Order: sequence, then structure tokens, then C-alpha cells
Amino acid sequence: MAPCGIGLGHIARIHPIAKELNARGNITIFSTYLDGLQYARQQALPTFQAVPINFRVQEDGTIDFKMTAATSGFSLGIRRFLRQVIFEIRFMKLFKPDIVLSDSRASSLIASWLLRIPAILMLNQFRVEIIRRPSERHLSLFDQFFFLIANLGWLFVRTVIQIVWGRSQTILIPDLPAPYTISVGNLAIPKRYNGKVKLVGPIVELEKITNVGLTQLRKRLNLDSKRPIVYAAVSGPDIERKVLTRLLINALGQLATKYEIILSKGEPKGSVEPLSMNGLRIFDWLENQDEYIMASDVIVSRAGHGTIMKSLVYGKPMILIPIPDHTEQYSNARRAEALRVARIVDQSKVTGDTLDTTLHDLLTDPKYKENADRIQKKSGSMHGVRIACELVEDAASA
Repeated sequence: MAPCGIGLGHIARIHPIAKELNARGNITIFSTYLDGLQYARQQALPTFQAVPINFRVQEDGTIDFKMTAATSGFSLGIRRFLRQVIFEIRFMKLFKPDIVLSDSRASSLIASWLLRIPAILMLNQFRVEIIRRPSERHLSLFDQFFFLIANLGWLFVRTVIQIVWGRSQTILIPDLPAPYTISVGNLAIPKRYNGKVKLVGPIVELEKITNVGLTQLRKRLNLDSKRPIVYAAVSGPDIERKVLTRLLINALGQLATKYEIILSKGEPKGSVEPLSMNGLRIFDWLENQDEYIMASDVIVSRAGHGTIMKSLVYGKPMILIPIPDHTEQYSNARRAEALRVARIVDQSKVTGDTLDTTLHDLLTDPKYKENADRIQKKSGSMHGVRIACELVEDAASA
């Protein structure tokens, strides 16, 4: 199991597949890095520590493309990537897998191809994009020239990545079928790969939630049903998590008398005991996040694909706060907003007044809940974890 280690979304959705494979008598081992490695260690998963690859960010969480280029560059980036491939080859020679399941990891696919090991790829972004220019500031002539060159160079890199994706035996898309596909703007998969593509549905452990009634669940979680319940789920890479956590504690703290608010900071190594601050119930880490999503009326989160999928599986409208200049998250958010199950709030506008107005709109306009319920019914007929496991086992035994 080789999930991308930037943020928690990739490992969090590949983990249920590993658990189901283990329950079927298979043996799984992980290879990941950075945030993914923290999660794996917190969950006590058998894991190889892979060579980290990351992008630089500014103090406000905005992706810093110039610093990324200066510290990684093309040649340095290639060398680090090749080191990651070499370490993946060593891991695979030690473990001798029958199948490799990569979640958005090109190095693992290349290593498996060189070792003639079957590989399955899971992703929700086939065509990886970068921004044409930063959205929040004026660019000097030098910066304009930098982004022109960067975008031209990225056309080559993007093409190489797509070729690597295409080398996988099967491509799993953990999303909903049309017209509800959230990642549709990030897919654009060439027709020559159509035979490999399998849309499996959201990777969510539906069995975690029993048929217990909503009132009973809220009572067990000690939630105040007299007020609208808001669950704020912070996710993403470390710095982006800290930035959003600080903004939400300040903004949502102004609304604590009006709403019952629970906030998870998304820190895998943090405490699972709640802390009361500004009238909010704050967790470093929540093991039973699915229950809080199900018990809530509205979800506030980044626009990562995994959190959006979980919210829709449980029929919850959302306030989405994409990481600034993160092309995939803005694409996801715009799609959810177009389906009228979410509203976008830019990170620079995260204030008590803005969130209060947006929450009021989501809670008083019945269309948001109706649309979320419609998608929930559609997703209920899909069994992403089971289907993914069957495809993995079939490929491993072929």
C-alpha cells in the first residue's frame, strides 16, 4: 500500500482497503512519508518510511511555488524522486508483494513496473495542474516571467506523470458516478485508458455507523440537539492545518452560543481527549470522525476529496475552505458548489460574520440538504471498499 504522504487524505482512504484485505486473510504493508507516516505510526500500521517529497508553503498556508522551485528545482526534484524510486524498489524486494496499490504515487508504480509486479493506481486527479498565477497579489514582471516558464515546463512534467499513471494495470476512481462526480474537473483521462478505469465509489467504512437513530447518536456523543450542530474538520499538510485551525478557533468561537461546534485539528500524534476553548469542543484527533459527521447538520472543512466524499455519503451540506492556490481543492469545491451541496469561503474571508451568514444560508435553504440527501441515497448503493478489495485480489492472483 503506497499512499502519497502529503496530507492525510490519501492514507485515510487507503487504510480501510488494507483493513478489509487483512480481514480476508491477506497481508499488507505501507510505504509513505510526512503526514502519511505520522498517521501510519499513530495507527500502528507496518510501514516503510519513504523518501519525502513536498511543496513549500508561506506562513498563511498559501503554496509558495517560487520557494518550491528554488529549494527543489527541476534537477533536485528529479534526484529526490529517483531516490524515492530506489527506496521503493528496496522495500518491494524485502516484502516481495504480489500486488502494489498506489494512491497517487508515481514512484511506487515505476518501481513495481521495473520489478514486474502488478500495480493498481487509485486517484481522483489524473491531470495534475498548477496555478497560472497566484490569486492574492500583484505580480512583478519577473514573477510573471517565472510563472510563464513554470507553466510551460509543467506541461512536460504533467505529460510524464500521465504516462506513468497509464502504466498501472487498473485505475480506481473513488468517486460518485455522473452527474455527481466531484473530481470530474481533475480527471480528463485519455480514451486510450478507458478500459483500465474503474469507478468504485467513495472509500468509506459504512459499517462503522449502525442503524442507531440520530437523536441517540447525538446523546451518546454528548451533543446539544437544541442548536444546529457544526463539525469543523481540519485536514491537509501540517502548516495548512495549523493556519486553518487558528482561523476557525477565532471565527467559530464567536458563534459558540448559537451553534454546537466540534473542531478536529487533524493531528495524528495529538490527544484524543477534548479541550474546551472559546466555547468550542476541540480535539487534536478523532478516531470516530464518521460519527461526528453523521451527527452534525453542517460540515466545515478544507476541500480535500476524502472529506467531501464522507460528507456526501452521510448527506451533509458543507462550507469548503480550499487551500489558497491549490488547484485540485478549488476544482473540488467549485463542483460541490455547482451541485448545490456546499458553499465556498476563501481562507482570507474566514471570519465569524462570514461563517455565520454562510451557515444560516445552508441551514435555511432546504435545497442544500435535499441535494445532499439525494447524493447520499446514490452513494448508499455503492461499496467502494469491497469493490476495491476484489479488484486488488483478482489482480494479485491473475
